[in-house]
Order: sequence, then structure tokens, then C-alpha cells
Amino acid sequence: MNIASNFGFPVAVFGTAFFITFLTERLTRPSVQVGWSYPRFVIHGLIMGQIYGLCAFLSGSAWLSGCVMVLLAVVGVVASNIKWSLLGEPLLFSDVVVAQSFLRNPKFYLFSIPPLARVAVVAIVLIVPALFIYVSLEGLRPGTRIAGLCMVVAASLGLRLVPVSRWAPVPDIGRDIGRLGLIGSLYLYWRRWQAEPDGAPPPPVPSTTRPARDVVVVVQCESFADPYTLGLSETALPTMSGLRSAQAAASAWGALQVSGFGAYTMRTEYGVLFGRTEAQLGFRYFDPFLTAAREKEFALPYRLGAAGYRSVFVHPHDLGFYGRDRLMPAIGFERLIGDDAFAHAASTSMPYAQDCDVADAILRLVDAEGAEPLFIYAVTMENHGPWPNGKGEGAAHYLRHLQGSDQMLATLMKGFQERACKATLVFFGDHRPSIPGSVVPGGARHTPFVVVDFPLSGHKNALSAQDISPAGLHDLIEACALER
Repeated sequence: MNIASNFGFPVAVFGTAFFITFLTERLTRPSVQVGWSYPRFVIHGLIMGQIYGLCAFLSGSAWLSGCVMVLLAVVGVVASNIKWSLLGEPLLFSDVVVAQSFLRNPKFYLFSIPPLARVAVVAIVLIVPALFIYVSLEGLRPGTRIAGLCMVVAASLGLRLVPVSRWAPVPDIGRDIGRLGLIGSLYLYWRRWQAEPDGAPPPPVPSTTRPARDVVVVVQCESFADPYTLGLSETALPTMSGLRSAQAAASAWGALQVSGFGAYTMRTEYGVLFGRTEAQLGFRYFDPFLTAAREKEFALPYRLGAAGYRSVFVHPHDLGFYGRDRLMPAIGFERLIGDDAFAHAASTSMPYAQDCDVADAILRLVDAEGAEPLFIYAVTMENHGPWPNGKGEGAAHYLRHLQGSDQMLATLMKGFQERACKATLVFFGDHRPSIPGSVVPGGARHTPFVVVDFPLSGHKNALSAQDISPAGLHDLIEACALER
């Protein structure tokens, strides 16, 4: 057999598959047209060359390699478009970590995937490996395998020569999804993330600094938003008396300008804990938890610990999610309280621990720790999806549980008023909820925040609402907690 004569067919199949995938990628949302730029053409060709070449080398089948290439492109576009419809953001390189989390916590994500897509994923997972095994047993096909190996080597060398920093100078996914395409954005943003340097450590807390408060409690409330800002009209809105009372008594309150919508809790959480802005993070902004352990000097528990605070992290969920079980001790939390401390029977209407249970746990912690300065950071779960699918049912379900969060705030306010200690309570929403048909991406993304100092002064404040970033809230918490 003349091996060289068999190179033509694999190359022809690749060319056809490349053309199909290149056109398919133009269906990626947002609606801005995916263009025909030179960087997109090069990156698309090299990545697809790697995929096709690897499949051809492993299977010896040109047609199967072409089908896998097209299938991956279609799956990527569909997944990105589903994500865009829910969160207002296309698929990102950092979503690979979310894919790992999906295997550990499928209920976290499964409700957002359409039923047909679920069936398709299962079919792909079962059928594609079986096809690889079947065609591999048919024969060696040395020409196809050698052609595939050559393509893998050539594409890999080509990718190393791509001017990554010139083609993706700054993170701007809204622009780059049209300029670079989905595959180009995924690859270039991943490369830029790898090269992003650590931030220079902030000045250490002076040794003369002392705690200014007996207790500092920060509550990051899942999907907490003022319902009157969500544009809901199909159901009666709760009064949110807890939030209104906290705003009236607050030393600072207003709109927390979070960047995520419906997800990406870790972005807001990182901003409040570490105080680094999106501009400072660069390409790390998309999932700052991936590198956060290297930045402990920025973290609130590390800095407050240097002044004498003990730090406790409270989260009524699996602490392995987002790697909190490893990250939180690394940045200064001395104690972690997870889901095993919250007895709760999951149900359709209440799959997670109630926020009021978290409030009770916080107050018990304050009572148990005595006079030693204490910093508590709590992340709640009650308002997390899934949402019912019927018209208006998702919003009604959310609003019912939102009242539980509002009652949590009221319970904490009452609890600190009754205790003879100098305390600061910080309460904020991590992002707005994504509820199909009721609350969807677009427009404002801000959530409420309040900072209340105890004991209360006894008179209503006259402060105006202010806008603040998560990093700005970090600075505000540190300023309240430390006496310089």
C-alpha cells in the first residue's frame, strides 16, 4: 500500500469539516456577527487541526474525525448560547472548572439545561467512544494515522507561534467573541490567563493596629436582590421590612456593582474577601478563585487576623465546591462550618438550608466566642435555583425564599441590638437571580448592600445610597474593623 497516496482523503475531509465548523461558529451569541478576521481563521484552523489530527491518529478514520470535529463545534456553540440566554455571557475557558463541579454537584446546573440537550449529552458520551472502538478495530489505516499525527504536530507548533498578547491584549469578551470567535476566545483567553502575573502584595497591617470592633459579620446572601428593581410584575412583591430597617439604620448602604448575573458567586466573593478590582485581575477576573490561594496577603481573614481577630467561615453547603475547603484555611480562616452543621431534609421546595438557620448559627457563634474579637464570613444558599418552570412560578418561588433572606437580616439586626457588644454587620447579595421568563440578563446587575454598626445610635440616618464595587466593600469592611 502506498501510504502517501492515502493522505489526500483525510486532508479533504478536514477541509470540509473546517468549513462547516467555521460557519457553525457564526451562530454564537451575542447577536454581534462573528467575523472573518485573520486571527479567528488562524486559531480556528490550528485548534481544529489538533482535534482532527488526534482523532485521526487514534481511530484511523478520517470520516469519524471529521464528525467529531463538527460535533464539538456544534456542542460548543449550543452550550455557549444556553449560557448566554441564562447569564448574559458566552462560554469561557474557566468554565472547564465548572464542568468538573457539575460532576460533583449536578443539581447545581442540571435545572438550567434544556431536556433535549441533556439527552444529547448522554447520547454523545455513550456513542462517540463506542464508534472510536469500532472503527479502530477495522484496520490500521496507516495513511490516515500518519496524516493525523503530522497535523497534531504542525498545529501544536503553530499555536506556540501565535502572538497571544497582541491578538488578545485585554479581556473584553463581548468584543472578542465577534472578533476572535468562540474557539479563538477560549484558547487565547486561556493562554493570557496562564501568563497573568500575581499582584504585588499590599502593605501589611501595622503591628500597632488593634481591632475596632468586638464582632464583624459579613453575610454574602445567595441571589439576594431588591425585588422592586427586578422588573417583576406577575406577582405581588414582599415588603422587605428587614432590608428597609437595615437601610434606615446603616452607616453605609446602596448598590453593590457586581459583574456577574445569575451565577459566578466566586467573583463577588473574591472581590469582597480580597479587595482586588477586575482591572487588577486582568484575565484572572473570570474565575479569580483559581489563583486566590497565592494572594492570601490581600484577604480579609489574613489581614484582620494580623490585628487579633479570629476568623470563621460559614457555608451550609459542600465546602469542596469552588475548592473552599482548601482555599479558606489558606487565606486565614481558622474554622470552617459546612453543610454537616445544618440539619436539613432537602425537598423540591427547599433543597438548601434556610437563611434563618444561618442567622441562628452566627448568633450562637458570637455567644460562644466570648470577648475575643471575631470575624465571621457567611455564604448562604436558600435563594439558589432550581426554579419551577411554569409561567410566573419561578418568580413566585424565588420571592417566597427571598423573604427568608429578609427575615435573616431582621434576625441578625435584632440579635446584635440585644447583645452588649460593638459589632458591625455587613449584608449583601452576590448577584441577581436568573429566572427564565421573569428575570433575564440585560440592564442593571447591582444588588443591595448594608453596613450597620452596633450599638445603634438611636436615630435614623440621613445617608444617601451609594454605589460601591465588591473591592470597595472590602476596603470599607477593613476600615470599620481596624483601629489604626
